[in-house]
Amino acid sequence: MILRFVNTSILGLVILLTVTGLYGLVWIFPGWMYELHRFSGWALIALVPWKLLISARSLGRGFHFNFLRGLIPVISLALSGATLLVVALGLMWAWRVGPDALWFGYSTISLHWILAMVIVSPFVLHAWARWPRPRKSDYLSRRGFMQVAGLSLAGLGGWILSKSIAAWRADPTATRAATGSRLAGYLTGNTFPVTNSAGDGHAAIVIDSWNLKLSGGQGEQIFLSYADLGALPQESLTATIDCTVGWYSVQRWRGVPLSVLLKLAGREDNEFLVRFSSLEGYSHMLPMAEALHVLLATHVGGEPLSHVHGFPLRAVVPSRRGWFWVKWLSEIEVMKSRS
Repeated sequence: MILRFVNTSILGLVILLTVTGLYGLVWIFPGWMYELHRFSGWALIALVPWKLLISARSLGRGFHFNFLRGLIPVISLALSGATLLVVALGLMWAWRVGPDALWFGYSTISLHWILAMVIVSPFVLHAWARWPRPRKSDYLSRRGFMQVAGLSLAGLGGWILSKSIAAWRADPTATRAATGSRLAGYLTGNTFPVTNSAGDGHAAIVIDSWNLKLSGGQGEQIFLSYADLGALPQESLTATIDCTVGWYSVQRWRGVPLSVLLKLAGREDNEFLVRFSSLEGYSHMLPMAEALHVLLATHVGGEPLSHVHGFPLRAVVPSRRGWFWVKWLSEIEVMKSRS
């Protein structure tokens, strides 16, 4: 019963951590989703001693001479080690242990989620294929209930302890957001960090020949120059850009609300999607309900956007993490949703 409970609980917690972690890579709210992720992580840590005992018993039987069967313990050990490394990287970031960047400039928090995404599929497949199927009594019996309660209390205790250590180790000049990212610039204009994909930002932009293409509406394609955008209704917005490599910055943005351009295109219906594409091909889509809140920024902190921050135009998407804030915008396309 203990074997089934431990293995099934580990599998369930890994799935929960994956779901909440993927959510956290896309959206910045609500904060409770991130806390659920951390609580689940501590519940997983609480199962490690039990799992080590189970693994020790299994290894004590020795390796089978059959190649495929003999490979299973090796795979189990590799996945277990990688899982513990994922947890360790998350704690290193939360508690500010060691250097922020460990490998080719990747922060410990970015290595945390990258490695987690790499191992989650083989982990779940291995667990589903090799571990015994759970029974209702594993969780609904008196003993099962006590095990679940103990696991929940261990997760809660670890979560509270971790928050206390994180607060003790925190840098008062770099407060943490609910996402775990650290403050790096508050109303500083263009002076905040830059995160680009490999090869981004190298294309030269000649502002006199640059145009924003608006397509997918009821009429013909619309092309707007930088001067045309400046002549349209302007709005200012204080919004937080939160990057998945571990920093966030609060800035005052100014530009044209996307809703103004959608009226020009004759498309504001909720059954549509909006694709934002950069000059170099990077793109993202948003449902219309979110796209209506996007600001097409030409300025930050009263200054024109610098090149590294997306001059002449970038998307400000308050509901999403920073990698949705497409820079060097060249085209906005309204698309019919398939749903």
